[in-house]
Amino acid sequence: MTVGYLPGAGFLHRAHPFTAMAIGGGVAVLAFLLAPPAGPLAVLALGVALAMAAGVWRVLIPAAVISGPFWVFLFAIHGLFREAPLTALGLSARMTASIVAFLLVIAVVHPGRLVEALLARGVPFAAAYLLAAAIQIVPRFQNRARAILDAQRCRGLRLRGSPLRRVRAVVALAIPLVLSALAEVDEHALALETRGVGTGKRRTILHPPVDTPLDRAIRWAVLGVLAVAVLVTYP
Repeated sequence: MTVGYLPGAGFLHRAHPFTAMAIGGGVAVLAFLLAPPAGPLAVLALGVALAMAAGVWRVLIPAAVISGPFWVFLFAIHGLFREAPLTALGLSARMTASIVAFLLVIAVVHPGRLVEALLARGVPFAAAYLLAAAIQIVPRFQNRARAILDAQRCRGLRLRGSPLRRVRAVVALAIPLVLSALAEVDEHALALETRGVGTGKRRTILHPPVDTPLDRAIRWAVLGVLAVAVLVTYP
């Protein structure tokens, strides 16, 4: 189960990064604007359809794994104890739609293209880098944890057995993960300082992403849909 950028040639991969982010953000916001449970379920279906059309259907697997406990927890509270299964269905659909939208965005938006698009709009490099790093923090930690797990297994680490042994295994994985993350932060800070990030001067972008009229029309359409949803939900 991998979370992060997935190379592809779908329409969202080719679109401007702001367009993909607008679509993902619109799906997440729309899931909370429309009345439950029909509204969030329809938005969830839209998010699944977008992931399939963009060729990144694999994001649906981690989305199901992450949102699964929410479904169980919400149905246990609202469905069993409060006898309101429709409320649980609406809340679960909203949460799942937001997760699908987030995973869809980080799957189709390359961090490098996002930084270039932000710099082309005059955003300071430090802010653009922080945003791209925040989006990629989950894939980075996942890849690093997988590498540490393989290394510890080669050293004889056992992940099965008594609860005490499993706790020790978690400690053996968590400490190298935290230390490596701190070391990477230090390396990135030195690299950014060497490249003159703190000078405050605007950087020249050689190949900024092309913002086509279709991209701008899609973003305006997303904004219009959200405005209509607000007017319908809160007349």
